[in-house]
Amino acid sequence: MAAPTEHQRKTLYDKYQESLPSQEKSSKGKSFGFLRNKDKKQNGSATAGAAPPAGSNGDVTPNNPGEGSPSQRKKIKKTYKPAAAVRGFKKDEMSLEIMLLKGGFRDEPFKTIGVVGLPGVGKTALCRSILRNERVKSSYTHMFWISLWNEAEETEEEVEETEEVVEEIEDTLPGDIIKFKSDVRHLLIRLRDHQEKLAENKYLIVLDDVGEAEEDGYYEYLNKCFSDEHLPKQKGGAVIVTCRSEEAAKKVVGDDNLHRLQPLNDPNSCWWIYNEAVKGKKTSEDTIISNKVKEELMKRCGGLPGAARMMGEIKKDKIKLTTLCPLTPHFFLN
Repeated sequence: MAAPTEHQRKTLYDKYQESLPSQEKSSKGKSFGFLRNKDKKQNGSATAGAAPPAGSNGDVTPNNPGEGSPSQRKKIKKTYKPAAAVRGFKKDEMSLEIMLLKGGFRDEPFKTIGVVGLPGVGKTALCRSILRNERVKSSYTHMFWISLWNEAEETEEEVEETEEVVEEIEDTLPGDIIKFKSDVRHLLIRLRDHQEKLAENKYLIVLDDVGEAEEDGYYEYLNKCFSDEHLPKQKGGAVIVTCRSEEAAKKVVGDDNLHRLQPLNDPNSCWWIYNEAVKGKKTSEDTIISNKVKEELMKRCGGLPGAARMMGEIKKDKIKLTTLCPLTPHFFLN
């Protein structure tokens, strides 16, 4: 099948963005907004999911993660952790490596790159893998991971959720990486704290979760932080931003330096992510699962690693519940 054209890709992103209310277009904490909304509307109702695919023995369950009792929903949020490793990114990692080390679209000493894609497609995981890439590590003296979010605009509950996700992401990063979180307005100050390292070394900065902001000055201020006046570039360096919106990313990195991360099209990769979440550890390659089950899983998760992992976390919780409460009615477990 022919690869999607640039117009088709834009249409996908545009349709997704148009489907979201403005307040849900940014922030990892708000990626859990559907859970809070369901909690307010349903107040503890429990509903059964669709039946698992034939031949799967119930191993794949397409539950709506927003449904169930309040305690179940809270549990889902707490157990949904970023994957330590995600399969299916070899070509994407190679592409970013080329852009960082060999000039990419333009052979410049300082580069800005945007990684764009739908929520759960693996933007954060891809960037984490780049920071572990030995060739990249040997080319950049210092690496920074900046989680971008605006705490002032979130409720106390949202702040707790976002803090939890950010901490889990940071916990999966190598120890020698400089990590901090900031909103856009304080980003310049935070970068100044590391001015000496930035001025004297070649560096790589990952700015995770740039939002599609509607307030005036958001992108202007962000670009100011990375301007020659405020970000030393004498020794060279690179900035990678992750963003759900292609148009928003272009306002920061320009029209050319974009890497569009597409959903996985390999059923084996989706199954590996799902099964790792269920087992809580890396699983054996020898496990024999029918292709039909794997393809059904990929269809249900849409090829999104984040969705496959969340489905695995839900299944894991159900297994625990069955073990602890063997007499629990079946309709609470589906």
